[in-house]
Amino acid sequence: MSEDRFPLRPDSLWYDAMRDRYGDAVPAIDHLQIRRGLQAIVEGLFDKLVDVDRFHACRVHGIVTRSAGFVVIDARFSDGATAADKRMCNRFLEHIHERLAESCEHCGKPGEIVAKAGLEALLDDPDAILGDRLLCTECYESWSGRDD
Repeated sequence: MSEDRFPLRPDSLWYDAMRDRYGDAVPAIDHLQIRRGLQAIVEGLFDKLVDVDRFHACRVHGIVTRSAGFVVIDARFSDGATAADKRMCNRFLEHIHERLAESCEHCGKPGEIVAKAGLEALLDDPDAILGDRLLCTECYESWSGRDD
């Protein structure tokens, strides 16, 4: 069976370090459906929220990449969040959303190519992992010529 070197879930060591640093503010690992190249960007969101002391106002419940360049951040405001809290958090969330939607899923650099692995991939490898990826040129060349 083909094993995806870039699964749609965070690295467990990274996740454990995030939980150690931010505690329950980090959603359950099954609510983070991102490839490992995007981990640093997600970590940046939590860094920003802690830097400006906004964990009391905004809670991230999940981050999911549905297909190449399509990202959903499930973030909700607490009842006590002020209008200023919401504006500030929305700016951070929009910035992170944009970076996640435009970055290579494998390394985090700006993405350029949408690589598609559709049903035709099953003709060559019945265990191929299907889906779209947003990749930089270097990662696309490495990934598309894979022999795993």
